[in-house]
Amino acid sequence: MPMFGDVKIHYRRHVMIRTSDTLGGVLDAVEKEPGLVFHTVVETELRTQLERRCHEIGVTAVPFLDPMISILTGFLGRKAELTRPGAQHAVDERYYQRVAALDFALAYDDGNLAERLAEADVVLIGVSRTSKTPTCVYLAGRGVKAANLPLIGGKEPPAALWDLREKGTLIVGLTAKPTRLSQIRQNRLSALNHGGEGDYADLESIKREVIEARKVMDALDCPVIDVTRRSVEETAADIFRRIETGRQERLK
Repeated sequence: MPMFGDVKIHYRRHVMIRTSDTLGGVLDAVEKEPGLVFHTVVETELRTQLERRCHEIGVTAVPFLDPMISILTGFLGRKAELTRPGAQHAVDERYYQRVAALDFALAYDDGNLAERLAEADVVLIGVSRTSKTPTCVYLAGRGVKAANLPLIGGKEPPAALWDLREKGTLIVGLTAKPTRLSQIRQNRLSALNHGGEGDYADLESIKREVIEARKVMDALDCPVIDVTRRSVEETAADIFRRIETGRQERLK
């Protein structure tokens, strides 16, 4: 079992979640005590409800079964009979492309290994808690190599961004309303058992961060997506369309 020093982990277990009303009650409890949500929901409507509500609350939903289904699909060489769209299919070139994209997204999270960002199909930028990482992971599920670079208030943006622009790499800015970001960050601090000290969740500080980040995005002349009322899936779909449009234009 992984060890995290003296961090105390509290968990709540909910079983037999088979109706929308039951799931709604569980998510109400999550909102009162925010934290990571590990789930095994595969039914389409319930999973959509869970993922949307978790996004609204500002917590991360982790599909616990997805990696195991992927491995079993490869081992058995048969399609899993799930009702959720996008379930993993038999091992083929696209499967390995998705695995490589996921490895890429995790390796290049929050600007890690920035010197090799030119390998990315898309680079997401934005302040903290604008869903950069989950969007990258979701895009990886479609075989897209997505990386992200955080824009930190009061600090110069990574110089690599302008190199990427010159090379023609798609850069997409993610932004959100400061009030929403403040709420999400407060939930984040609560989940980590931290107090509200510092500027991380301070509304006025966040307003300045968002303004600074938008100036960087304008300077890069990159598309900007407001994720305030968007799910990760919706944001990823928008970005995927931009990638496909760019590919088609290059083939003309």
